[in-house]
Order: sequence, then C-alpha cells, then structure tokens
Amino acid sequence: QVDLNARKPVFTGDLAIAEGGTVQLEFKRLSQLTGDDKYRKAGDRAGEAIEAGERKYKGLYPAFINTNTGEYDASSVLSVGAYVDSFYEYQLKQFLFDRKDTKFKDRYLRSTMAVKERLVARDPTSGRLFLGSWNNGDSVFVHEMEHLACFYPGLLALGAQALDRPRDLVLAEELAYTCYVSYAMTPTGLGPERFRFAGYKFVDAAADDAGAAAGSMGEDVKKDSAGMSGVDVRYILRPETLESLFILFRVTGDPKYQDWAWAIFLAIEKHAKVEGGYAAIRNVFATSSHWNLVDSMESFFTAETLKYLYLLFGPSDLLSLDEYVLNTEAHPLKITK
Repeated sequence: QVDLNARKPVFTGDLAIAEGGTVQLEFKRLSQLTGDDKYRKAGDRAGEAIEAGERKYKGLYPAFINTNTGEYDASSVLSVGAYVDSFYEYQLKQFLFDRKDTKFKDRYLRSTMAVKERLVARDPTSGRLFLGSWNNGDSVFVHEMEHLACFYPGLLALGAQALDRPRDLVLAEELAYTCYVSYAMTPTGLGPERFRFAGYKFVDAAADDAGAAAGSMGEDVKKDSAGMSGVDVRYILRPETLESLFILFRVTGDPKYQDWAWAIFLAIEKHAKVEGGYAAIRNVFATSSHWNLVDSMESFFTAETLKYLYLLFGPSDLLSLDEYVLNTEAHPLKITK
C-alpha cells in the first residue's frame, strides 16, 4: 500500500507475490520510454527479493512473502492460481520481452518442471489433467482447479513455441481442454470460479509423461466431465480460459480453439449481457436469468475477455506474438529487439 498524502509506502507485512512480481514488464517499458532506468531497477529489486526468499521447492513459490523480513509464509498455498498467477506468467514474458536476460528463461523452466512434478494431476474418473494446489505448505493436496489457473495452458503454449518444447504444448492442449470442459459441462455454458475432480493421480513428470499420458480429448463433454463438479459456482466474466484458447490458436492454427471460444462467447451473450453492459453470474449451473445476475462488471472483462475474443477472430497478424508481449491485463508491449 501507499500513503498518497505522505507519499510513502505502508509496510503491511505479507505481500502476495503476484503483486510484487507483476510490475517488472511495465517498469521496464517505462524506463525505455523515459530513458530513466530507475523504474526498471525498482521492478527488478522487487523481483529479486521474491526470488531470494527461502522455499522448499526452488521452482514453486508460496503465495505470500513478508515485506519486512523477506521470508515466505511456509503455510500458504502452493498453486498457479490466486495470489501467484501473474508472477509465473512474468517469468517467461520478461525473457520474451528482452531475450538478452536469460535468467528469466531459467526460472521459467525450473518452475515449469516443479509445476509438472507437484501440481499437475489426472482425475481417474474423467481422464482430465488439471492443476491442483497444496494447502498448509505441502501437507494437503486439493484436487480442485481455479478458473484463474486456466491462464497456465496458454503460458505453456507460449513457452513451447518460443523455447522449442513440444511436449509442453501437448500438456497445454490437455489442460486447456479441461478448462473448456468446465464451461461446456454447465447448463449456462459458462465456467465456474473453482471446480472439483473426483480424485487424482500424479503424472510421472520425471519420465516426462505430463501431457503425454493417455487422456480423452474427444470432446464428449458428458464423459469428459464425469466426476467434475462446481465448488465456487460464480462466473465473474474472467478471461483466463479465453486467453489460453487465443494463444493456442495462434501457436497451433487449430480452428477448434475458435469453436470453443465461440461457444463461450455465445454463452456470455445469452446469460450475462444486460442493458448497458454485462453482469456477473451467481450460479453457472442455474439458468434462471433475473435472480442469477450480479451488478458487477470487472475491468478485466473489457481489457482481457473481450480483447482475447476479438483477437481470436481478427486478423492473424494483429498483435503478432513474435512482435508483442501481452502483459497480465492483455496490454501489448513491443518486444525489444
């Protein structure tokens, strides 16, 4: 926090690493535009403090770090979802923005392996791969997936293309299908904020089976969602699934990602559109329209959700991923050559 009157930071103790680790791209670009390197240095200082904190798994980062001591809260969740998502996103994107600084590539690759080893699991009932989380440090594995974590397939696809990692692309496609199924399985066609799986079995990441193991992607939604259920059944117009579908379409050229995105768009138009804008949905498993609407339209809906939809169906050279990095709110930053 910042005290705007005193123009001083307010140290509140624990900080979500997605907050401290998601300013670096913007500050680097600001330094480029102004010619003043102080912005880049400030962002890098925050990023290096997050990297320096002691943690059990080098590639996985607990959700909260103490701004006074630089120590992680070892009991906080391990995931790629809330409080940490965009931190992982910026590991790769900082490298893509300026490939001369290879430490970010190394950190991304280390985190990718840790995610495969500790967070990727397969539900034996549905056959779906998903990204779970660990509570209380690493004592309880939660076989649920957040909508927020649905950005990760797109990140894997981006890394697969940039770093020539084809097996990561296979994993990305399977995880993206899981995110799509979370939409297609509901009566509204909209995805819940959090969804649960009947069980889990960890994939053999050491043998590089993540994404290579047998798993249905036959688009039989009833079969492929067997055992899946909603936990937090709200839909708040989030962009993460569409973000991944956009990147996968750009990387693979497969039109099925447009088909899935179009189905989501039609569901948004049918259930969330209201006079003057769009509303969040209380329960994606209920089709009654009036009581199900929430008077809320988050800024990410226009910044990201609609932008990714537009880019999915717009010209393929519009905001080329070879020329631009999209920051965590989908704002394009020109890549440094």
